[in-house]
Parts: sequence; C-alpha cells; structure tokens
Amino acid sequence: MKKKRAKEVYTLADLRKWDSIDPPVRLAVFGDPVAHSLSPQMQNAALKTCKIDMQYARFQISPDELQSALDLIRELNFVGVNLTTPHKIAASKLMDEIDDNVKRIGAINTVKIDNAKLRGYNTDGKGFARAVRQEFAVDLRDLRVMILGAGGAARADGPGSLPPGAR
Repeated sequence: MKKKRAKEVYTLADLRKWDSIDPPVRLAVFGDPVAHSLSPQMQNAALKTCKIDMQYARFQISPDELQSALDLIRELNFVGVNLTTPHKIAASKLMDEIDDNVKRIGAINTVKIDNAKLRGYNTDGKGFARAVRQEFAVDLRDLRVMILGAGGAARADGPGSLPPGAR
C-alpha cells in the first residue's frame, strides 16, 4: 500500500476534514503567508534523524481563522505548532496558559498542546541571542543593538528579552 504524502501547504478547510497520513502530521507552522517557510524541511529532517514517527507541515491560516485552527489542533491531538506572521501577538490572548516571557512581551511563537490545554511560549529572544553569540562570537551585552520592526519577533528580540547590561 502506497503511503499518502503530506501536502505542501494545508488550510483550515483541510483541518476541518482532517485525514490522517503516515507518518501523521502532529506538528505545524501557522502563518499568512506561510508557503515560503523552511521550517518543515528542518523539522522533518530532525524528526527523521531522531526516529520520531510524525511530520511537521505548513498551514495557511488567516488572522480570522486562528481561533478555529487552534481549537481544531487541540481536538486532533497535535503535539504543537509554531506561529509566524501575523499570529504571534494575537495568539497570546487565545492560550489557556502563557509563560512569564510571553506575559512580559505579549507575543507567542510556540504553542504546546498538553492535556488538551494550549500553552504559549516565545523562544525568539533566546534564539536571537544564541545566533549572535555563535555566529559573531560575541555576547549581546557587549553590543549596541538596533532592532527594526514592530511584530512579535521584534518584541521578543527587543529590550524586554535582552540579557542584563545589553543596550
């Protein structure tokens, strides 16, 4: 029997008539637009290497569809989703629980579904600091940083998430 492959981009309509594939899609990125995201290639390579029997997929979800999509992934036993433009700020009001970092910056990039609860986190600031440290061999405390933007990632990478002493 031939395995059914994941689509390049799913939609809310796909979630409403969800048809399981093998291995199952249980992780995703929600965005609008989302077709350009390289997350599935990276995440699926990691899942395969770690022998985790699930897939990560892209979902084109508009702002007015976000609540419905989150409700559906909870019902469909997804493990979690990543959020990108334009959902990071709006999602903070749709979670059952948010961590202290999200409370401080008001933006979410990671949703974990745990016991049917949506738990919101933001890892953007930590990822930004780690990338600067690894790529440039400097700590953010040693730099003057200018962040251009006003969205969820800019909030996470901004003054609220920089290490003490950073300017």
